[in-house]
Amino acid sequence: MGIDAKTLGRLVWFYVGFVIVNFASLLWLFITSYLTIYTDIPLPYFMLYIPSNIAMLALITLVLILGLYTYLGVMLVRSGLDRGYVPIAFTAAMIIGLVLLLTRQFIASVISLIIALALMIGSYGVLTSIATHRASRYMWLVSTMLIIAAIILILVNRSVINYVGAAIQSLSILACAIEVWSIMGKPSQRQGS
Repeated sequence: MGIDAKTLGRLVWFYVGFVIVNFASLLWLFITSYLTIYTDIPLPYFMLYIPSNIAMLALITLVLILGLYTYLGVMLVRSGLDRGYVPIAFTAAMIIGLVLLLTRQFIASVISLIIALALMIGSYGVLTSIATHRASRYMWLVSTMLIIAAIILILVNRSVINYVGAAIQSLSILACAIEVWSIMGKPSQRQGS
């Protein structure tokens, strides 16, 4: 695999950040949607399940995730793994696509975002290839396949996309948690033997 202990230690920060960002966004969506829709409790504005708040959460989550992918890419490239260029290219394509969208160059934006989607699948492939535990490797692989399935489902039936997205996030969170457990447990196993 070619990943040394120092790189694995740095990789833990990516996994921890990925878990925190994705878990926090899923938890916020669940709690605020439940409180807004099913209770009469007066909520502060930031907890209301309204389109502007959901869009703000998506933007904050996207910025944090792109930062994590940039960190992953730079860390892998500095460790001598050329696979790190895939997450960096994914981040660049997403930023270019969003800037083009904001400047109302829709066709160029769509092309850039399609490239970003392909690079996102590639980034999940990179995460699959650097996984140290078999269970997390399979979870990254299933997440990759679910992204491809989500692309197909968008064309067929958009109502299930939210469920597929939540499944992808959940599998990614579990894969990261397993990786942290696996990486953090390795030094203690070596000391004990």
